[in-house]
Amino acid sequence: MLDELERLVVMRLFELSKLSLSGTGCLGYKLRQQISKALQRRSDAIRNAINRYNTQAAALVPPRPKLAWKDIVEYSFLGEFDLLRNSRTDIRDADWTTPVHCEATVKYFKLQRAREEVQRLNIEVRRLRTAIHDEEIKTNATIDQLIVTNPPLAVELRRQWQARAAVNAVHLYRHFRDWY
Repeated sequence: MLDELERLVVMRLFELSKLSLSGTGCLGYKLRQQISKALQRRSDAIRNAINRYNTQAAALVPPRPKLAWKDIVEYSFLGEFDLLRNSRTDIRDADWTTPVHCEATVKYFKLQRAREEVQRLNIEVRRLRTAIHDEEIKTNATIDQLIVTNPPLAVELRRQWQARAAVNAVHLYRHFRDWY
């Protein structure tokens, strides 16, 4: 809730800063009119956000101070915008904000992702083994059929298959030697 209110006020401040350029002749009439309309819409959204914030702020223990439209309207520069910051709970001293805890958290999640990756790779390795096995059976059956119907093509396919089978043998040896 507070983040939404803060976002709306900052957007209003940026639009006000654009309007302040109008005196220098940098902005055209149409652009100034568009910014004015956007400011009006933003003002309504800010009023609604203030009402929602005040309702929730009163329910907190201890209750947070209420915000008023006049306080927000008085902001004309980002440097003056500190009221909302004071109403937040300060998290900078929490344990999880220290670099050591942040680094430990990152390492924990990397370890979790690594475990998931190992599980996924175990499945992929089995699929590779099955694909190599199925390809060998199908290719040998095709070569056997071609020996009868088209011997020159069978010879060429066997030559090509021997090269591929050698590569598959290397994969099988490297990836599956620890499984047996």
